[in-house]
This record gives sequence, C-alpha cells and structure tokens, in this order.
Amino acid sequence: MTMEGSGLRVVIIGGGLAGALAGRILREHHMVTILERSSDAYEVGAAINVGPNGALILSTLGFDKTKVGCLEVGLTRTWNKEGKLLQEDPKDFIKEYGAPWLFQHRADLRKEFLRLATEDSQALGVDGKPAILRYNTKVVDVNVDDGVVFLDSGEKIEADLVIAADGIKSLVRPLVVGDQAFSTARPSGLSAFRFTLPREEVLAVFPELPVLDRSKPATLEMVFSFDPSNRSGVMYPCRNFELLNLVCIVPDSRLKTATTESWTASGDQDELLECFSDFPKWFLDILALGKNIKLWQLRDQDPLPSYVKGRTVLIGDAAHAMTPHQGQGGTQAVEDAEAFRLFNTGDVLRDDVARILKDFDSVRRPRASQIQNNTRKAVNKRTPEEVYSFSKYNWTYPGVVEGLRRAKKKEEAKKARKAAPALKRAATAAPVARARAPRIKGDKRLVIYLSYINSAL
Repeated sequence: MTMEGSGLRVVIIGGGLAGALAGRILREHHMVTILERSSDAYEVGAAINVGPNGALILSTLGFDKTKVGCLEVGLTRTWNKEGKLLQEDPKDFIKEYGAPWLFQHRADLRKEFLRLATEDSQALGVDGKPAILRYNTKVVDVNVDDGVVFLDSGEKIEADLVIAADGIKSLVRPLVVGDQAFSTARPSGLSAFRFTLPREEVLAVFPELPVLDRSKPATLEMVFSFDPSNRSGVMYPCRNFELLNLVCIVPDSRLKTATTESWTASGDQDELLECFSDFPKWFLDILALGKNIKLWQLRDQDPLPSYVKGRTVLIGDAAHAMTPHQGQGGTQAVEDAEAFRLFNTGDVLRDDVARILKDFDSVRRPRASQIQNNTRKAVNKRTPEEVYSFSKYNWTYPGVVEGLRRAKKKEEAKKARKAAPALKRAATAAPVARARAPRIKGDKRLVIYLSYINSAL
C-alpha cells in the first residue's frame, strides 16, 4: 500500500499516548496513519500525571483539560511508615514552572490524544488532514532503513517516516538498535499494586478525607518506608475527584508469587495488606477498600545508544521505559511527540528524514536517558528532600527547537575545546613574520610605510 497526498507519508506503530500525540503534531503537514493492534480505544490502567513540562506543551495543541477531567496539583504531603508527616509542601506550579502539574485517568488522557489526532481539521482549528486510525492492525516486521511496514495480513505499507510507539515490548526496538540485548526491558526487582476507588465508596467510610476535598487543589499523598525495602504508597485523585488512585510499590522478594509485565494481572488484597502491615493504620484502612486490584511488574530499560535508524525512530516506552518513581513516563511521551515539530518547518522531503531524525535523537535521547537514570536513583530515596531532588531538571524543558539550538551550541563548544590544544601548538611553533618599515623621516613616513605593507600582502 502506498499513501498519496502532500507532505511525508508517516506510519505510527501504536496508538497509545506517545503515538496518538505524535499523530496530532504531524497531521498538520503530513499524511499520518496510526496502526493500533487492539480492537478499540479501550485503555487499561489507572491514573497518570503530566508534569509542568508536558502540560506546557499540551497547552499549545488544543488539549481540553475539561474533557479529560484534569486536576491541578497544589499540595504534596510526605509521610513515613510510622505515620509521621515529614513534609507538607504547597506549591504554585504555574508560577514556578509556567504550567500546572496535572492528574488524570490514563484512559481519559488517551481518548483526548486520539481526538487531537483524528478530529476534523476545521473543528480542531488546524491545517492538514486528520490522522487515519486503523484498529486490529498487527505489525510483524519493519524495514527500518527503507521505511516499509509489514502486517500480519500480508499487507505492506511504504512510508517516508516510521515512528515506533509500540511500547515496552517493542517489536521495532531491536531492529533500530541492532542488539538483541535491548529486545526487552528488564525487571527492576519491584512490582506495583494499583487500583482506583470510586469517590462515594471512600467517603462512605472516610467522609472527610482531605485528598478528596473538591474545594482545594489536588493533593499528592505519599508514604515511604525509607528503609532498604524501598516500599512506598501513593494516592491522589483524578477524573474531577470522582476516583481515588492508589499505587503501592513493593520488592518482588516480598511477594509470594512471581509477577509479570502486564496491566491486567490480578493482585491479592491480603498480600497487599501484609506487605504494608507496618504502614500507618489510616493508610491500611484505605487499602482495605481495594477491589479489582492489579499487580504490575515494574520494568525499565537501559538508556539506548540510539533512537533512530534509517527512516525509523523509537518513542515512548519503546525508547526509554522507566519505573514510576519520578512520574515521568507519560510526560516523556509528550516531549517525544512535541519533537516532531522538527518535521513541520518548511517543505520537508523524503531525503530530509534521516537528517531531521539525527537532530531529533540529539535532543530527545540525552534528555530521556538522564531522566531514566534519575528514576533509578530515586528508588533508594531516604528523605523527602531526596524524593524531589530531580524536580527542577524533570519539570524544566524548553521544547525541541530550543533544545536543538542548545545541543548544537554544546557540540560546537566541545569541538572548540578539542581543537584548542592543537591550535595552541601550531601558534607556538609557527615563525612570526615581521615587516620592517624603512627609516624615512618626515610626514611621508606613514604613507610610505602603509604602501610597503600593502604591497607585501
């Protein structure tokens, strides 16, 4: 199959958060097709946050916080397992970072991203054509150099740009990196119990629970063991305070049964309560309300040597899978999508793709790799200050255009430093030629001297 029209032919493998939002960015100038293997837009999972670095980007794309039921965060509280409040930190994220920190349900966020990718252009107020979204479409192979995508149906799709947003179990990752060691993300040694509770069920037991107080900005409540077990519990509201989201992280060594990397694997409530039995009673009482609990093995990926090869680029979890200890997985997907603005400047042709992907990689890979490393370090946090020690870096991002300018400036400075010793040696070794002026008295001396110099040049 060959796509026809103006702009590049873009195929996005995966219609999750990263793939859908990439479709929104590219649809204004290019022909975009999103290949989604599932049968519909149903999204499993629970709540997800978008940091100020992502919210600032979304504010430029027609993102509708009302449709998503986003809540702006205004307070974080940190407790230890003995029930002592260690830190209560009210914060104006708009004032400090230029955009809010947002809580929402993952399903609502994905639905909005898909709307931005596929809604009628006139209704959305943008140029170009909506992205084509194909469900029940399974990719079995990709020629990453030539931009050819092969489907299980036997269909072959030719593209100028292939975007692999196919998640943590990415089919495309080893094809881009060329190393089977990167074919799958590794277990982190930790797993997460996760579930949501309806507002009315929680308030029936805890009628004045502060975290569900609609009269105030949203609050993030965190309870840490601050010991070698690295256990933690987090709860916050989403969907306009209609749901309370809970995530409890525990070492795999404390679990009775092996876990898997699955959003839908069931977790046992008795085991959850046992793993956190030494946590505050008020926290355990909330955990005791849990239903339909899921147990998710946390995996992360070593930073990759490249996100690009030929006409293909990795984004989202396919590029930089990370655990939730810094809450940056979803926001990095937003930053990845924004980086495709590099393809929206001027008339971009098929021959330009490799060059632009090189620029993409020079900005996105160092940035996301650093956040992967920050996330790993955050696992062993011991104080509230350590919990937020990477916040400024995580939540501060200038966008891909400014990021590319800085990257190129940094590279030029690096080349200059590397060349400096050789230039110094050459300058020291080279003889200095001095032109001697003839001895002439009077006002004509300067004129004759300058004439002498000019004739020597």
